[in-house]
Amino acid sequence: MSAKRFIQLFICYAISMIVAILLTDLFNFSSPIAYLVVASIIGYVVITVPLTIMTLLKIKINKKIERF
Repeated sequence: MSAKRFIQLFICYAISMIVAILLTDLFNFSSPIAYLVVASIIGYVVITVPLTIMTLLKIKINKKIERF
């Protein structure tokens, strides 16, 4: 795996954590367990979208390269 891919993954992870914390703070949970569960679910959903898009783009680029 290249350094570029590691940087992309780190950026996606950091953004997903920031979004998850900001969205979870809107709900004002009194229980720390509920806060962690909701933040984890939101973070998971937020990180899967860009990672799936990046994977599909990588596959598409690799198929174009194989044609030539």
